[in-house]
Amino acid sequence: MKYSAAFFDVDRTLIPGHSMERVFMPFLWKAGYLRPADFGRYLSFIAKNLDKNLRDLLYHNKHHFRDKDSEELNRLAETCFRSRILPLISPKGRQAVEKHQKNGRVVVILTGSLHPLAESLRKELGADMALATRLSEDQGILTGKLANARPYGPEKARLVRNTAAEFNLDLTHSFAYGDHHSDVDVLACVGHPRAVNPHPRLKVEARKRGWPIVEF
Repeated sequence: MKYSAAFFDVDRTLIPGHSMERVFMPFLWKAGYLRPADFGRYLSFIAKNLDKNLRDLLYHNKHHFRDKDSEELNRLAETCFRSRILPLISPKGRQAVEKHQKNGRVVVILTGSLHPLAESLRKELGADMALATRLSEDQGILTGKLANARPYGPEKARLVRNTAAEFNLDLTHSFAYGDHHSDVDVLACVGHPRAVNPHPRLKVEARKRGWPIVEF
């Protein structure tokens, strides 16, 4: 038996106008988890790799987390989520999640943000799983590298298709919610796409494809 699902983007979708990591990073600085030397190391890594695609470096580089304790990061993520991010969740977004749950759909949090933040959100909403950016670690110490490809653009859509295959999800009867033109591939994967608080480029694409536009 196949199940339908609802895939929810987070930044500027379930959390309108905000990015979880942009809230989290200043929190980590204030908590003393990240220090000026970490930022300097991050910039040094970027400078040494300028021959590569700068956008990819910025989106996929977590060098500032190298040699940091993973359990402490998880603890700080939960604290930040409860104190700073939880109040930002859209009531309409929460209602949409609850509606899909009542209809028996598998609810999936799908975000390029760090997994500890996504996991806190998953637990808060009672979602079934969280697909997010995982940091590589060795014996509890972060390496500064990613453990998986960051869910963004085509990679996000590939992750949706792989998850559907693994958990026997019927994408033709599933929903997806996203705000950015980089979410087009994900929205095109499902039978019921929703452009939420859409970026102008996504709004144009949604109108062209006849996708519903909603506000959270």
